Amino acid sequence: GAFAAIGSAALAVGAKAVTGAVDFDRAMNQFAASTGVAKSELGAYEETLKSIYTNNYGESFDDIAQAMATVKQQMGELDQTSLQNITESAFLLRDTFGYDVNESVRAANTMVTQFGIDGDKAMALIAEGAQNGLDYSGELMDSISEYSVQFAKVGLDADDMFKIMQRGAESGAFNLDKVGDAVKEF
Repeated sequence: GAFAAIGSAALAVGAKAVTGAVDFDRAMNQFAASTGVAKSELGAYEETLKSIYTNNYGESFDDIAQAMATVKQQMGELDQTSLQNITESAFLLRDTFGYDVNESVRAANTMVTQFGIDGDKAMALIAEGAQNGLDYSGELMDSISEYSVQFAKVGLDADDMFKIMQRGAESGAFNLDKVGDAVKEF
């Protein structure tokens, strides 16, 4: 009886491993299809996905592959460390503040493009802004994406943008869009 129980347990573990491998392969195929990365070049991306999974981010291999694809599609070619850090940051923003991965990556990419900062700094600024209550009107991501260009046009950097947004919020601005609009009009 004991041997039968051990055999059943081993069979269940083996089935789970096979299912996991199939799920992993499916996720990598989805990543390759959505990003155009050749299957022959997937090795580094596979390792990045495994590392993100091992660090306990994402809900599944598919979830991680989709997030990695979003980062790659929006931010272009990144080294694997940056891809991993930005993807993990997007998951942290999603899990902590409820931000959609696509929206947070889009906002970060806008700051990278407009202010010349790296993706890690952009994600850190978003997290810090959210921690400081800048999403009080539910439009932090949209305001970053829409108004970064306006802040950059008047010679301000990403840190300045967040300081001005913070000051506007503390001064009673009805919503964050009004702060960005003021800079745009300026």
